[in-house]
Amino acid sequence: MTRAANVHGGGGEGSGAPAGPGTGGEARGRGDVAVIGGGPAGLAAAWTLASAGATVTLYERSPVAGGWLRTEAVDGVTADVGAQLLASYYVETLRVAREAGFAELLVRSPGRDALWRGGRAHGITYGSVASMAASGALPTGLKLRLATKYVAFLRRHAGELDPNEPVRAAALDGESIAAWGRREVGEDFVELMAYPQLAAYYGCTPEETSAALYHALAFAGMDVGLVAARGGMGALAAAWTRGLEAAGCGVRIGVDVVAVRVAGTGVEVEWDGGYARHDAAVLAVPAPIAARVGGFGGALGEWLAGARRTPAASMALVVDGPIPGDYFGLSVPRGGSPGERVVAVCVQGRKGAGLGEGGREALVVYPAPAIVSRVLDAEPERAFELLVPDLERIYPGVARRVVRGRLFRFPDGGSLFYPGYLRHLRRFDPAWLPPRLALAGDYLVAPTVEGAVRSGRKAAAAILRGIGG
Repeated sequence: MTRAANVHGGGGEGSGAPAGPGTGGEARGRGDVAVIGGGPAGLAAAWTLASAGATVTLYERSPVAGGWLRTEAVDGVTADVGAQLLASYYVETLRVAREAGFAELLVRSPGRDALWRGGRAHGITYGSVASMAASGALPTGLKLRLATKYVAFLRRHAGELDPNEPVRAAALDGESIAAWGRREVGEDFVELMAYPQLAAYYGCTPEETSAALYHALAFAGMDVGLVAARGGMGALAAAWTRGLEAAGCGVRIGVDVVAVRVAGTGVEVEWDGGYARHDAAVLAVPAPIAARVGGFGGALGEWLAGARRTPAASMALVVDGPIPGDYFGLSVPRGGSPGERVVAVCVQGRKGAGLGEGGREALVVYPAPAIVSRVLDAEPERAFELLVPDLERIYPGVARRVVRGRLFRFPDGGSLFYPGYLRHLRRFDPAWLPPRLALAGDYLVAPTVEGAVRSGRKAAAAILRGIGG
């Protein structure tokens, strides 16, 4: 289960970034660049710039960099509360891991998931045709239609379906996957395949998701491996940050940048109580924040207004004793309990990352999209009251074994690739930006960690071209 594979956020496989950072002397010759935002897009942009010899300062408003690459300790038990796993087709993410020296943290995850149906969990390995065919998670009729119709459709459009560059499938972006699925495959395709995966992984519903994006993700899912981070995704972000610091990058944590302005031959970066000048800047923040910080109007402002977000939240629960089953991630269809309020549960000790502790287990619970706004507005105790009754349907008696819980809010959420967004994305024109500014974020490529990283790499390349790099 790759929740937030939709994270805030570079160049494609041919971006050609050097394998290591430049020296201080080289940096002075390649420009002084600010990177605003320390999620995967900002981290990738900063690393790519430093590797090309630029002087880089990374500004991040949160206490730590990483964005959705976030691991928290709850009563001494560690849990990933944002992104859970990476996919084997995250080519640029894995490339940066090797370049920056933290690839040893990446470990293969078993990828054993389950789908709730008929009052119980059915084991399933998403991406394995054999597992999906054998699993009781899906009714026989749906499995037959998947094998005879949907797989054939995906293979017919294989040249257009790339989850790392979904804009290639813009010609298929005329409707939601809900509309397409109900017409072409059937209602159970939408409710047992599309909804559990989209809501659990990306926090959105089939009705608000582009059919083209879903097809690209499904095509990649036919042959995919899953990767965990030893010690959690936060350990990955921390190692990435240390690599940047070792490369000579300045990392300014807890600095909330409020404005970035082009001024003469450089840019001014302003925050509450201070400002700095740089030769150029990358705005690696969600589109609404980029629009506000950059003060963008005109065509760019209108385009950014079309990049929508979907809010998100999670709750980490520390539970005494074992959790039934052998799966890591459980997805829950909507409709009735437990799907009315819970869409996914991730058992942290089962993804091969060294999380969990002895006789205690950490569960990360994701609320269904229909109630996320209520969870975001609720006090932690009320959020617990909203989610735990449905969790009890899955694990009877679990509420009595909860030792501690913490609620995590992500009000900026993830990028929503709604029907028509790929065509909107294709209209984006980098010429709307001055040469000394570039944008980065998953909304510019794909709503995944890989999309964020690729956008950061591309933004770094644009900046280097703009300042003569």
